[in-house]
Amino acid sequence: MKVFYRYLYQEILVVSMVTTGVLTFFLLLANAFRDIFALLLNHEVSFFVIAKLVLLLIPFVLTFTLPWGLLLAVLLVFGRMSRDQELTSLKSSGIGLAPIIAPVLLLAFIYSGLTFWINASLGPESRQMFKEEFAELLRSDPLSFFTSGRVIDEFDGFRLFVGERQGAHLKDVDIWQIDSQFRVLRTIRASEAEIVPDLANERIILNLTDARQDERSDADPDDTHKIESGTRAESLPIEIPLNPLFNRLQERKSVGVLTLGEIGRQVFDPVQIIRTPNMTPLLTELQKRIALSLSSFTFVLVAIPLAIQAQRRETSVGLALSLAIVAAYYLIIIVAEALKTRTHLMPEVIIWMPNILFETLGFILILRANRR
Repeated sequence: MKVFYRYLYQEILVVSMVTTGVLTFFLLLANAFRDIFALLLNHEVSFFVIAKLVLLLIPFVLTFTLPWGLLLAVLLVFGRMSRDQELTSLKSSGIGLAPIIAPVLLLAFIYSGLTFWINASLGPESRQMFKEEFAELLRSDPLSFFTSGRVIDEFDGFRLFVGERQGAHLKDVDIWQIDSQFRVLRTIRASEAEIVPDLANERIILNLTDARQDERSDADPDDTHKIESGTRAESLPIEIPLNPLFNRLQERKSVGVLTLGEIGRQVFDPVQIIRTPNMTPLLTELQKRIALSLSSFTFVLVAIPLAIQAQRRETSVGLALSLAIVAAYYLIIIVAEALKTRTHLMPEVIIWMPNILFETLGFILILRANRR
C-alpha cells in the first residue's frame, strides 16, 4: 500500500497545484487585479509595485481556490482510476474503499488546516496591507485615480468618468456629485479638465473647461421639477477631498480585514457586547471563517464517490461536477451572509449548513460505493 499511497499523493498533489494555480490566476483577473492592471497599462506605477499588490491579494483568493483545486484534482484522479479499472483491481485484491481513500481524507484535513490559517490570520492581514499599500500609492500619486474608460467611484460624494487622459489633462469629463444616500445632487460635463493635486491639504482640484452643470434641490434631489439646468462656465474649479478616502483605506473598520483572534475578542468582550446592539454579523463572520476552513474536507468527501460513479477521465466532466458542487456550496454561504443582520433567522447556524449537508451526502455516497 505504501507504493499506492505514494502514487496517489503524487497524482493528487500535482493536479491540485496545477488546478489551484489556474483558478487563482483567473480569480485574480476577475477581481481587483483588473483595476491594478489598468494602472500598469497606463504607466502609472512600476511593475514591482503592481507585483507587490497582486501578491497581497493571493492569500484572500487562495481561501477559495485551494479547496476548489483539491476538489477538481480528486474528481480527475479518481475518475481516471475508476475508468482504468484501477479501483476494481484494488478491491479484487481484498482492499476496501476505506483504506484507499484514507490518505486523501488526511490530505483534505491538511488543506483545511492551511485554509484555516489563511482565513484566521494571513488573509485578513494581507487584505489590510493591500489597503494600506494602495492608499500610500494613491497618496504619493493622486493622478493614478484617473484611469480613462471606467467609472471612478473612490471619492466620497463623487462619481467621475473620463473619456481620455494625457498626463494631468483630461478630456470628455462627466462628474456626478451625490449625497450619503447616493442620490445625484449635481451633474457636470466638461470638454476638458486639468488635475491639480494639493497633497498638503489632502485634496484634488479639477479645473474644468467649457463646463455645463445641472443642479438639484438638496432637500429633495428626486424632484425633477426643481432641477436648475443649463448653467455654463468657461472655467469651473471642483474640489475633491482625499482625507475621507485615505482614512477609510487605512482604518481597520471592516470585519473582513480583522483576524479571527480580533473577531473573537470582540465577540466575547463584555464591553463590546454592551456597545454593539447586534452581535450577529460578528458571530456570523466568526463562524464563516471556521466553516469555510472545512470546505476542503467537505469537497473531497463528496468528490470521491461522484468521481467513482462518473467513471470519466475527461477534464470537462470533472470541471462541470466541480462547478456544480462549488456553486451549490457557496450559494448557501452567500444566503447566510445576506441574512447576517437578521438575528431571528440565526445566520451563524445557517453558515454551517453547506458542510453538514455535503458531508452527510458524501458519507452516504461513500457507503453505497463501498457496497458495490
